[in-house]
Amino acid sequence: RDVSIPTIAWTTSELESVRSSRRLCDYLEAEWPRLGLPRDVHILELGAGDGWLGMTVARNLVAISGQSTTRVTDQEGYRIRSLSQNVAYNVAKGLPLDNLGHGVLDWEHQQVWSDGTQEGTLHLLIGADVVEESSARHLARTIRDFLSQKQEMLVLLAHQMMRSLDANEAFFQALQSQHLEPWIVAAESQASLELKEEAKGVVILQITCQKQDQFGRYLLCLKPSN
Repeated sequence: RDVSIPTIAWTTSELESVRSSRRLCDYLEAEWPRLGLPRDVHILELGAGDGWLGMTVARNLVAISGQSTTRVTDQEGYRIRSLSQNVAYNVAKGLPLDNLGHGVLDWEHQQVWSDGTQEGTLHLLIGADVVEESSARHLARTIRDFLSQKQEMLVLLAHQMMRSLDANEAFFQALQSQHLEPWIVAAESQASLELKEEAKGVVILQITCQKQDQFGRYLLCLKPSN
């Protein structure tokens, strides 16, 4: 893990953000052979912040395949400027990030990120500490939009359950309104895995479609009717 972060653009405290990013990175590295992803995998990170998670995933898990891609994205403004600087710094260091791209993804309006790649080509959508009360509705809708393009896409978020109970409530309600379901697939304690309401610390959430057919398969996430 030799990705360097010279420019910081934390949305939470540095210690908390590092913890969540590392937890998700640990999970991906440990579970990679069992996630069912293709060899030529296409990944997008939402709310990448400093870019450490996406660059480390690209460096350690994706660089082995010349056809794989990783895209790290964030909102317009200081966040994307910091992200761009960090990507450029690590490329200049000589890290194998040839298949890494970065750009703006506006959760409220955009359905295509800045390099023009379409959502339907993605296999894995990731994010760490991206749940905020003010943007929870937009985040849930963005996840739904990606899943509506490719229903078998894997969506994994590292989330601190105790950082903001108001943000939790807003996000879980927003997921429900979009017919999405959060599942805890990894946690810092066994109790967190068994009972979401009492989960503490960093958990890894998998977001899936709520509706199932008679065979137990998840149906396409259609836009909810107004």
